[in-house]
Amino acid sequence: MSRRLEACSAAALVAALALAPSLDAQRVTCRPSPGSNEAELLTRYAVPLTFGSALPNGALHPGEIAVALETTWLPTPPSDVRRSGECYLDKAENTTLSPVLPRPRIAVGLPAGLTAEASLLPPVTVADATPFLVGLSLAYARRMNAAIIVHARVHGTLGYVDGPVTCSRDALQDDPTQPCFGDTPSSDRYAPNAVGAELLATRAFGSDWSAQLGLGAVHARPQFDVNFTNAFGVVDNTRIRFDDTRAALNAGVARRIHERAAIGVVGYVVPGRTSTVRLTGQWRLR
Repeated sequence: MSRRLEACSAAALVAALALAPSLDAQRVTCRPSPGSNEAELLTRYAVPLTFGSALPNGALHPGEIAVALETTWLPTPPSDVRRSGECYLDKAENTTLSPVLPRPRIAVGLPAGLTAEASLLPPVTVADATPFLVGLSLAYARRMNAAIIVHARVHGTLGYVDGPVTCSRDALQDDPTQPCFGDTPSSDRYAPNAVGAELLATRAFGSDWSAQLGLGAVHARPQFDVNFTNAFGVVDNTRIRFDDTRAALNAGVARRIHERAAIGVVGYVVPGRTSTVRLTGQWRLR
């Protein structure tokens, strides 16, 4: 290596180290176009995290309480979609942090045909994902006849999921000209920020079986915060935001297995984005 090239390399290294504090203090916000991979990834993960209905069920009486455990499938996006393009250098993203999302739920019957439902997922790491999610909903039920109940429901999902998406341990490398130059995985954060409304029709088939069909809309404002420090100490804290409103469809069946217990499966689809499946077990406390 010539002395001139050595001097240039040393100057570049000194400049990178000198700029590190100023880069730490700045946050670049990227707003990807609707057709970009970043936009599709952000909205794809908002769908399974949405606090939609989880179990075809009748209305709860005032003061009645039901607890449930929902397990939601987190589908893996195609490999070509998992590549960044507009907001980062072209590279594969580690989006498969966990294949499923377990989520507890509690519902309380209120007067006037209302039911309030809530969920709190504490920051317990599952695979490489550490979530802290809160789900809230309020539903109004009206019985149409002996077999059919119609529900109008609004819902929201707040919180975040932390994990090494931008630079997982497997993606770290020692070439300073390439992404993920360093020895510490990124600690990124994804927030779904989803609200929605749905109209559901539940029909009983005998005393043990019921089915549900639903139509609604979901508005998501997902946000992704990069948090990666490279080997020079330079922090990448790029923020990616995207707004999206879509129709949402769901259908499911449930079976009562005890006087107070039921199990069920619900498919949830947002056309043009993705779909998921929720398996749920519920127990009515009183």
